[in-house]
Amino acid sequence: MWASASVASEATVSVRVSVGLWWCPFTSTSVLVYSEATRRRFLMSLAEDDAVFFGEMLENNVNEGEREPPNSSMYEVDPGKPASLTWQRKLNSSRSLPSEFTLNFREMIHMAPLGFRLWRHVNEEAAKGRVSIIDPFNKRLVTCNHGIPLGGIGAGSIGRSYKGEFQCYQLFPRTCEDSPVLANQFSVFVSRPDGEKYSTVLCPGSLEILKKSKASTIRSWDWNLNGKRCTYHALFPRAWTVYEGEPDPELRIVSRQISPFIPHNYEESSFPVSVFTFTLSNSGKNSADVTLLFTWANSVGGVSGCSGYHFNSKMMMKDGVHGVLLHHKTANGHPPVTFAIAAQETDMVHVSECPCFLLSGKKQGITAKDMWQEIKEHGSFDRLGYDGTSIPSESGSSIGAAIAASMTLPSNSVHSVTFSLAWACPEVRFPGGKTYYRWVSLVPRLV
Repeated sequence: MWASASVASEATVSVRVSVGLWWCPFTSTSVLVYSEATRRRFLMSLAEDDAVFFGEMLENNVNEGEREPPNSSMYEVDPGKPASLTWQRKLNSSRSLPSEFTLNFREMIHMAPLGFRLWRHVNEEAAKGRVSIIDPFNKRLVTCNHGIPLGGIGAGSIGRSYKGEFQCYQLFPRTCEDSPVLANQFSVFVSRPDGEKYSTVLCPGSLEILKKSKASTIRSWDWNLNGKRCTYHALFPRAWTVYEGEPDPELRIVSRQISPFIPHNYEESSFPVSVFTFTLSNSGKNSADVTLLFTWANSVGGVSGCSGYHFNSKMMMKDGVHGVLLHHKTANGHPPVTFAIAAQETDMVHVSECPCFLLSGKKQGITAKDMWQEIKEHGSFDRLGYDGTSIPSESGSSIGAAIAASMTLPSNSVHSVTFSLAWACPEVRFPGGKTYYRWVSLVPRLV
């Protein structure tokens, strides 16, 4: 089966992501299209929600001057401007983790019989190859930095923290990988004629967290973002991150994330996709050569990236969209997954791909460090000359892919570039042996 999903941003640019699903059990050729009509319905629903919310605020004695009425031109949405009322956090903010409750000795004695029964139930389920719904002995990662998740309804989801980490991978029933995959990042590289150069991952990095990462080569990346002047804004299903003068004091970057969520339209709200629009404003006296980098690991969280036999391939270019497919052969009876990362090329934006680089292990090829240095020195992957499909990864090795969008921003100019992430996992397998198919795979739109 060959499938394609096209997602239009609220601006005038749309992005199409094509996903090759050679392993899918269907034989018909189908194309999923997030059409212009769908985009209008989506924007109209957001505008209607704004109007309803505005009316509710007035009813609750909120000062009319505290919020402007919704713009009557609902089709002219500025992706570089966060909504008026959002949940906000500074990227360098830290909160104390929620504390888990503890039992005193008397309570332990009282709860011992129940604890033993739960322990026995968990082991019985594990012996049958199933995961217990209630498992108090499995320690979960507790964090307080969650943000707006990615993906439509019933398509599985990938969480994202307000700091920029991709975490909480819930692509399979009863399975949630809480820990972030640190190789999944957006990064920026800036070079100016006067010799000033800046490069950083757009996520505040902690040395302790990087040391724990299984992808050892990403420690060589530039984790220079402080986050003091960066603010995260959340208003479901959208989220904005404003990088105010970081890393370049004269460059303002606004990242807008959005997933399809359309009232009364389950079909098109179930697309497993998210779009990221970056708006860059150069306030300096000189022009700036800017490259935005999107990296993604061939992993579904946890140690899955090292299970072996994963491979990547370049995506067929269409409508100016360049992308890479990451084919993931999952273990433990889970169905395979294909990820797609893409960016749209325009007259001002040049897109180049690095279909495969080594995150960890002994597989031959360029490493994450080599990939980073290539962008840092040359601003694109044009010199790599990589084509075709990568060799499947070995057990114990993990691979990733990257896509770069490069542009030259004149002084006092603004420009946008759009990336997208999609994943395809049409099968939903439950421990009892039943297999269902997601809505997005059952009711395709034929083109």
